[in-house]
Amino acid sequence: MRLIEREGVGAVSMRRVAAELGAGTMSLYNHVPSKIALLDLAAERIMEDVEAYTVDGDDWRDHIRAHARAVRDHARKHPRAFVLLATRRMSSDTGVRPIEAGLRNMERAGFRGDTAVRIIRVLVSFLLGTLIREMATTPELGGVALSPYQPVDAMTFPRTAEVLDSLGEYDHDLEFEFGLELLIKALEDYPRD
Repeated sequence: MRLIEREGVGAVSMRRVAAELGAGTMSLYNHVPSKIALLDLAAERIMEDVEAYTVDGDDWRDHIRAHARAVRDHARKHPRAFVLLATRRMSSDTGVRPIEAGLRNMERAGFRGDTAVRIIRVLVSFLLGTLIREMATTPELGGVALSPYQPVDAMTFPRTAEVLDSLGEYDHDLEFEFGLELLIKALEDYPRD
């Protein structure tokens, strides 16, 4: 985890991790069978550390908001390692627990089965996409600030020229909450099973 936070997921190799630990590469294989297994374990560790959220009541909307905000808070603590959650499939209790909680919450909202799974995937995609962009464009989190948009020809691109300043600015808090509420509103209006 320290190596990932310092240099990114691409820096992880069995040889590199063994060197970080002051051990031989082959001795690491006594504990972990492969780099893939090592990355899976790192993802498990990230999930274990996500703080549980609390909600007063059973309103599914409040559960979605609280869970999304807890994940975002955790991602901001581990911005480079967080990307692992987009690429690893965790089958342990740690990995399945948030799936079970999400399905239970979808049931509260009136969704079950395949529809609930699809909704959870949309919510996860929103979270991961939004958070990866936030991490990548926030210098305090190890990202790189975006350069401003260059002026465009207003005759050729009138709509873009009109909002060019807005396109060049990010308010991650506002955009996160806006996207979250947009998804919740869509779910409120979506036909139930």
